[in-house]
Amino acid sequence: MSSLSVRPPRPGIGFGLRILLAGIVVLAFAGAAVATTVENEAKKSIEALDPERTQVKGLEGVLADVEPGKPQTVLLVGDDRRLSDDKSTPTRSDTMILLRLDPDANATTMLSLPRDLLIDLGGGRQKLNDSYTRGPRQLIRTIQTMLSTPGEEFLIHHYVSIRFGAFSRAVNFFGCFYADIDRKYFNPPNSGYAKIDVPSGYQRMCGEDSLDYVRFRHTDSDLVREARQTNYLAEARAQIANSKLLGERNNLLRAINRYIKTDIGTPRGLLGVVRLAVDVAGKPTSKVKLQVADAGDRTNVVTTPAALARAARQFLHPASVPGRRAREARDEAAKTGARPARRQARRKKARTPDSLFANPMAARQAIQQSDIVKDAQMPVYYPSLMTKRGNYRAQDSRGYDIRSPGGRTYPWRGYRIVVADPGVGQYYGVQGLTWDDPPILKLADDEERIGGRTWLVQYDGKQIRRLMWTSGRGTYWISNTLSNELTNAEMRALARSFTRYSS
Repeated sequence: MSSLSVRPPRPGIGFGLRILLAGIVVLAFAGAAVATTVENEAKKSIEALDPERTQVKGLEGVLADVEPGKPQTVLLVGDDRRLSDDKSTPTRSDTMILLRLDPDANATTMLSLPRDLLIDLGGGRQKLNDSYTRGPRQLIRTIQTMLSTPGEEFLIHHYVSIRFGAFSRAVNFFGCFYADIDRKYFNPPNSGYAKIDVPSGYQRMCGEDSLDYVRFRHTDSDLVREARQTNYLAEARAQIANSKLLGERNNLLRAINRYIKTDIGTPRGLLGVVRLAVDVAGKPTSKVKLQVADAGDRTNVVTTPAALARAARQFLHPASVPGRRAREARDEAAKTGARPARRQARRKKARTPDSLFANPMAARQAIQQSDIVKDAQMPVYYPSLMTKRGNYRAQDSRGYDIRSPGGRTYPWRGYRIVVADPGVGQYYGVQGLTWDDPPILKLADDEERIGGRTWLVQYDGKQIRRLMWTSGRGTYWISNTLSNELTNAEMRALARSFTRYSS
């Protein structure tokens, strides 16, 4: 196989945001930096987790031993069994996510493994998910063998499995999250697909709506859904207050422990994860992409030994992430309580890629057709450039009210302009709102001077995820597609062409 690409979508039902709950469990301990305090807190949380209910037995000899505080790899698995299922119901999973916690690495890395990945191990070709139907022990062995190379054995140190029910409970526990929704998600009742009605735009979302959003797969591919889930995770993490975690984490653990299965059943084992949570708290997160291609049956995917080796290497030894110095300065200022020093924003040379062209009328028509100016009641900006392959979606674009964090009032207004890009589930767009410090600004890694404005830059690996600008009368950003299909040059060119709408 000479090249690998994104596979087409397939029907079905799935759930992939296991990492949010596992991340919540890990983040729940970030803040207790004194070893004795950490150990005491770990013992309390083990009691809250109820090892009799949560611990998975029989993983001895397959999970690698590791000293507390040393680099660790955690396997996160989504189990979509319901509580109503009996013991004879086969274990099912969607995707599997590996999380690398290494205090000496440039980033905390994540690697998602599709459940329908065909692999050759011993008895012939099989789905990766088939290993899970035989239990976590077989799955762990399979992944370790699959990702090991002649030069480096791939080891997994901890295992966490999480079921559906924990997600909505955890989101509501934190008072809901603001999420940047790329387009309108809607399946009518009796359509044969899971019900969902979530409009586009930055908005406050609680448990059930958030669950519908991250589970959505109608018209999407598995890879796009995984990108949606990890993007949601990044936004949610920026809104979790350590004070709430430290004060109420045991209540959270008790609320979700019936949905969790893990090998961690002792204070010593939990202590290792706790100490790592302290050490990696300020590091950026880097998503490692495993290149896959359709297997020819529109259901399964395949990869190559070279692609597996490359993904394992990037996972274990991540490269430096853009914006590192800006993040370090911001983190240092946060420790001392000082305001971070104002850096001179880097200037980027103006260059318009051949893939873009000037088409302001398309944007203006979408704004007019969706009544954005009337409904948003704020200055409206749009890029006069657009991708040659794109198409404005007036039916998904809108002006709207934005609820307060408590959910009871509408203190802000906003608008969303949606552009469909070719490919499964790919939409980029522009968001504006009257809120001058929305939580999404915390995701910025750097800043650049583009088109006479200073833009905050959020990276996903080395690709630009968002460009954000505060004008004094509003906050605006340009979002890449869920899978970051727009290049960095395209994103910067869109920002240079940012224009205020006038009738």
